[in-house]
Amino acid sequence: MVCTSLKSFGTGPKKLTDRVALVTGASRGIGKAIALAFAKEGARIALNDVEPNEETGREIEALGCQALVVRADVSKKVDVDRMVEGVLGEFGRIDILVNNAGVCTVCPAELLSEDDWDRDIDIDLKGVFLCSQAVGKVMIKQQNGSIINIASMAGKVALPKHSAYCAAKAGVIALTKVTAIEWARYNIRVNAIAPGFVGTEMIVQMIAKGLRKKEEQEGIEKRIPLRRLATPQEVADLAVFLASDQSGYVTGETIVIDGGWLAYGWI
Repeated sequence: MVCTSLKSFGTGPKKLTDRVALVTGASRGIGKAIALAFAKEGARIALNDVEPNEETGREIEALGCQALVVRADVSKKVDVDRMVEGVLGEFGRIDILVNNAGVCTVCPAELLSEDDWDRDIDIDLKGVFLCSQAVGKVMIKQQNGSIINIASMAGKVALPKHSAYCAAKAGVIALTKVTAIEWARYNIRVNAIAPGFVGTEMIVQMIAKGLRKKEEQEGIEKRIPLRRLATPQEVADLAVFLASDQSGYVTGETIVIDGGWLAYGWI
């Protein structure tokens, strides 16, 4: 879906005017918030998900910006290559990549199945690599770009029953550093955002399915120094900063946004 006209909205200069951003896992939660935040700053948006939400594209078009909805499984190279080709065919370039697509299996390590391990690693880590590799080649030719990986504080500390998720997110943090060093000479910046607990649909669904008790969730909020979950918009605001020229000298970093959880030392 593409909006052929651009309208002005808001006041003041926009940070991402006319830039093209590809956001994976953009149908809901953090990915959707980032896509909308980028659109408000003037970017043209390619929205990816394995089951895309057309409504997000319509919301972006309502802002007067262009939106392209792309179906792809980020854990499959053929899908990723096709997705990148589709975005280039529509917009001609990719200036920003947000690797947000992810899953989380909650299970004791001794009971975690091989299939669940593979699913978390394939989507949360392999998917980040495949998308970064495909888009990185585009950005190398452009001699410019910003890649933002959505990691997690779970990549820095141990969260019980999250063995695959923690392993994958730790890998994302390491991959961020490697690609930032390799691609700096091409004026490509690579950074990661490591959220703590964010109030997304995933949390609500986990409670509804009994994967996390409501009392447990309330206990988590009490242990956060700021005494609340982050909002998807707060993560999106940080992504706008990392995508924009305001962070032009920032690369290879993982910025934690966790309400003080890691600073306090709790696990």
